[in-house]
Amino acid sequence: MDIRIVDPGLYPQWNELILDNFDPDIFHSAEWCQVLKSSYKLRPIYFVASEARKPVAIIPLAEARSSLTGNRGVSLPFSDYCHFLESNEDSWHSLLEPILTYGRKMKWKYCEFRSLKFISDATPSEMFYTHDLDLTRPTDILWTNLKNSCRRNIKKASREGVKIRFDKSWPGLEQFYRLQVMTRKRHGLPPQPLIFFKNLYENIISKNLGIIASAYSQHKIIASSIYLNFNHKALFKYGASDARYHHLRPNNLMMWEAINWHRENNCRQMNLGRTERDNTGLLNYKRQWGGKEYCLNYHRFDFEIGSYAKNMERQLMAFWPSQLARLLPDCLFKFSGKILYKHIS
Repeated sequence: MDIRIVDPGLYPQWNELILDNFDPDIFHSAEWCQVLKSSYKLRPIYFVASEARKPVAIIPLAEARSSLTGNRGVSLPFSDYCHFLESNEDSWHSLLEPILTYGRKMKWKYCEFRSLKFISDATPSEMFYTHDLDLTRPTDILWTNLKNSCRRNIKKASREGVKIRFDKSWPGLEQFYRLQVMTRKRHGLPPQPLIFFKNLYENIISKNLGIIASAYSQHKIIASSIYLNFNHKALFKYGASDARYHHLRPNNLMMWEAINWHRENNCRQMNLGRTERDNTGLLNYKRQWGGKEYCLNYHRFDFEIGSYAKNMERQLMAFWPSQLARLLPDCLFKFSGKILYKHIS
């Protein structure tokens, strides 16, 4: 078996390779890799196993180097999940030891994997939920599978005159970012830097691999979401809203319209992203859409102890007191995100 390290950005046929041999999603694409490289200066190191010059397994990784949080490998940073690609059952196993050997050589602090499938005896470092909606079902079946409260909220938003528009323009993304800053401040977390969303626009949305959904009330944008798509799979990646208009239930109508938009545009599946197990509000919101729920475990190999570590806190929490967000003026609040996101993944 031949094992090589590849940077998808230097491999012009990368998307064709993964589409021809596997069942990838947006996080495996060359475009997502470029977003990470351009935004956070991460170094792609995708491990590819081949037999007779045909790829049989891929584990995407990116190396992050930080004087504050240490050097590490993550599969993949800023991605909800990154499932291993394989053409044969468990062929990805052959890549784990070469990855750990590489990590020791590069003096990584740890290596983190974010795949649904992993070795059974490894202890998870963190546990989340994720949800998949089957968009091959007829619209009336999708509607019937919604919880009653969800259907009521969709109807309420329609009665209140909320309108949904789909957009692929930079001004549309600027409006999303305005709401994103408001939402992150409300949650006590720094916002992703604007450069990240610029790169997302240039590499994903402008290339028809993403869409911006906006909810309007009396010509004012009150909520906005970003959806990504690749290989007939859609992903709800980011959502933001103005809390003063939550009583209009714009997020419910926006998600319902997005489900139908992606279904009409030949997507077979929609993933609702990663959800923390203790975030009951967001978890209940995602459960009301009738999707299939999965446990999404992260596994972090700690090179110092030589095994998989458990109960690892997201690094952002170690450096960011949540109450600080509400005290900072917007300019400093945005700047804090620009500084911090260089050191987390």
